[in-house]
Amino acid sequence: MKADHTDDRTDPVRQAEIAQPKSIADLKPKGACWYCNQPLDNVRRFCSKTCADDYRIEEEAFNNPPP
Repeated sequence: MKADHTDDRTDPVRQAEIAQPKSIADLKPKGACWYCNQPLDNVRRFCSKTCADDYRIEEEAFNNPPP
């Protein structure tokens, strides 16, 4: 028996989940730090471990707001 699932194209919650990166590793290098925008090469995502940690903490808080 097939489970009844909503269509991903019309479910706004699913659309938000699809749009959000699943982890820092999913972020594409963009030539600047994802946290502070300091210029970087096209390989690195963050300029320091501190920026990577701060980005992760803010993303967790944004994606899991208090009730």
